[in-house]
Amino acid sequence: MTSPYAAAQQRLGQLDAQWRDLPLRTRLTSAAVLAATITVVAVVAIAYVTVRHELRGQVDKQLRQQVADVRLDVQQDQLTHGLRVTLPPRIDEPTAYIQVFDSAGHTATTSAQTAVPLAARDELVLQTGGTWLRDAKISGVHVRLLTAHSRIAGVGIMVAAPLTGVDSQLHALRVAFFFLVLAGLALTVVVAWGAVRRTLRPVQSLTETAEAIAETRDLTLRIESAGNDELGRLAGAFNTMLDALERSLSQQRQLVMDASHELRTPLASLRTNVEVLNDLDRLSPEQRKALLAGIVSQLEELTGLVADVVELARGDAPASTFEDVAWDEVVEHSVERARRHWPAVTFSSRTSPVVVRGVVSRLERAVANMLDNAGKFSPNGAVVEVELRPNGVLTVADRGPGVPDDALPHVFDRFFRADEARALPGSGLGLAIVKQVVDGLGGTIELHNRPDGGAVATMTLPLAPLPALEPAVPMPVEQTLFQ
Repeated sequence: MTSPYAAAQQRLGQLDAQWRDLPLRTRLTSAAVLAATITVVAVVAIAYVTVRHELRGQVDKQLRQQVADVRLDVQQDQLTHGLRVTLPPRIDEPTAYIQVFDSAGHTATTSAQTAVPLAARDELVLQTGGTWLRDAKISGVHVRLLTAHSRIAGVGIMVAAPLTGVDSQLHALRVAFFFLVLAGLALTVVVAWGAVRRTLRPVQSLTETAEAIAETRDLTLRIESAGNDELGRLAGAFNTMLDALERSLSQQRQLVMDASHELRTPLASLRTNVEVLNDLDRLSPEQRKALLAGIVSQLEELTGLVADVVELARGDAPASTFEDVAWDEVVEHSVERARRHWPAVTFSSRTSPVVVRGVVSRLERAVANMLDNAGKFSPNGAVVEVELRPNGVLTVADRGPGVPDDALPHVFDRFFRADEARALPGSGLGLAIVKQVVDGLGGTIELHNRPDGGAVATMTLPLAPLPALEPAVPMPVEQTLFQ
């Protein structure tokens, strides 16, 4: 059997789920109306209690003054005959009532035909000499009744004033407050609905735009600017995300188109050579050797092209994978590799200890591409100068023919190859990969021609922040004196 607590908790969970299923606009409006309702009701209740206390306080003050006047009229010799004296009323109201009584219950009345029954509290007033204020009914009239001691032993006074006028005023006040609360709540609902609707307009636009993009796959849709508040910044961030997504998708499409175009040439050449293998018996040994060497060379070119395309498709590395990298060691390792790969070219290196934030494999690929580019365009016996400065600037200078001026703005574009380089091996993706790696690390890459011939590639990466130094612990005086 489910306990009441578990049942109540389950019911609250169901109500919370139903509340969360409501539209956001409805929930915000309901919350605003509820808050306004509590505030208005609290203010009206406090105002009503204050007015009621003030009106009834005036009656109580009047009753206390009446008691003081009646005490002067009550004489000892008038009370010795059974309290049969007639006392004039002192209250201006026509239904005012005065009653004098003793401890035996004998009373004398002035404004009513029947005496007010005495209560135990009334008799207690005679013993303690205090006062007692209460509401009562005399002949069907709602009155405020004050019981007090007359300052004569064994004699008490009752004074009553009708509350008809006060009740009438309070009734009118309640009616006015009721309609005031209704009008205030109606106005709150209208204002809250309009304010919430206007406030959530960017959210609605965001939702509609996201739904439209999901349905049409159209990344050119944008959200209108909605100010500088949180929702406006959300709309701006969403538009920025769409811009990045559109650029990424456009780059991917361009990469696929360029890759498919670049792959046609080595595949066609490879297919031609493979078809020639059908007539392998007719070829001389020299022709067979040249054919097989051509196939191997084309496969290597195709493999390199695929590897470059995959590297570009990987995009930028997430910042969570960054680590401190000794860049000088990466450069020295890449230079050793370039010396083995380009034995006809001399690579001269000069490095300084430098630490940057990044991914080792990608930094090695970027530096290797820069060195391969320099080695490919350097004539035999030329010197490629590699220098890594302490400020994080890496320069690779070759003695090749340089880059035509009209081709310099495009050297980092994907699959771009100058006319002079089309006869050389390569896919046109090496420098594009370098730029992608450098951009992902927040650095810069430039290429310009040397005045005396050749080209200089300059890569700049931000240095890794220095670790915080621990405060030095002062050595005790004894150790410093005797060491």
